[in-house]
Amino acid sequence: MAMANNKTLCYTCNEDKITFNCKGCSKEFCLTDLTEHCEILTNELHSITYQYNEFKQKIDEQKQNPQSHSFIKQIDEWEIESIDKIQQKAQECRKIVIEYPQKFIDEIEKKFNDLSEQIRQIHSENDFNEINLNYLENQLIEITKEINNLSTISIKEDSQSLINEISIIPSKISKLNKWKQNAITVAGGNGQGQGLNQLDSHSGIFIDKKKNIFIADWLNHRIVEWKCNAKEGRIVAGGNSRGNEIIQLNHPTDVIVDQLDHSIIIADLGNRRVIQRLNQNRQILIENVDCSGLAMDKHGFLYISDWE
Repeated sequence: MAMANNKTLCYTCNEDKITFNCKGCSKEFCLTDLTEHCEILTNELHSITYQYNEFKQKIDEQKQNPQSHSFIKQIDEWEIESIDKIQQKAQECRKIVIEYPQKFIDEIEKKFNDLSEQIRQIHSENDFNEINLNYLENQLIEITKEINNLSTISIKEDSQSLINEISIIPSKISKLNKWKQNAITVAGGNGQGQGLNQLDSHSGIFIDKKKNIFIADWLNHRIVEWKCNAKEGRIVAGGNSRGNEIIQLNHPTDVIVDQLDHSIIIADLGNRRVIQRLNQNRQILIENVDCSGLAMDKHGFLYISDWE
């Protein structure tokens, strides 16, 4: 009696072994490579934490060196030139210039503290993945842009009035994104399987301008398209069992749609190739490449992540 084969292809060493799924990147790793993968994530978390600590220093520096004095001087000069007519306006502008930088920094610090608390919880629970790290890194980039924009405050003069009235134009403070806590299922959700209403260890997704969702259905060796609010998807590539023929796929990891000709471009990792499907025509764009992710810019240039 033959022993059941419960081994799958390890994403890193590319060998059939007993593997474990990483829910952050949806990849399968053997125990040795999973341990290394976790170490890489931990190092990335430490790096992000270090960047957040540097940002905290930048907040403290902005508090100690407010940039309002140069604007106060301009307002004072305008007040003297316009004498009694503009005294009330000048007082209003002073208040904005003095209070705004502190309010700006306080808002940024509030968002920073919220994100720092999330990092503290991640350290405490030691439960995180790429999704958490990407979110923290993107949020740090956003608030760094905001604090750098503090110096973009300016004074606007209106030469059409009896006197040159001024107003304060502060840089905008964006609100920290708050996602709804209850999500909805837009594809699959009917258990693991090969049915048109099912997926099996899916990897990359792409959403076109019509909100159609294209999914690299990794273990089903196919690309499926789900219309908005559809109950099931349709196979647009592969689905002819695992293989290396032009009509077959082998563990596809990502898919994108060329918005110019509406062709489907697929990262066929198991076959080490990138293929393109336009209507019923298929062609190999690139061979002998360990393709993982795909992207295309507005000029039609194709970008491929070669993880090997």
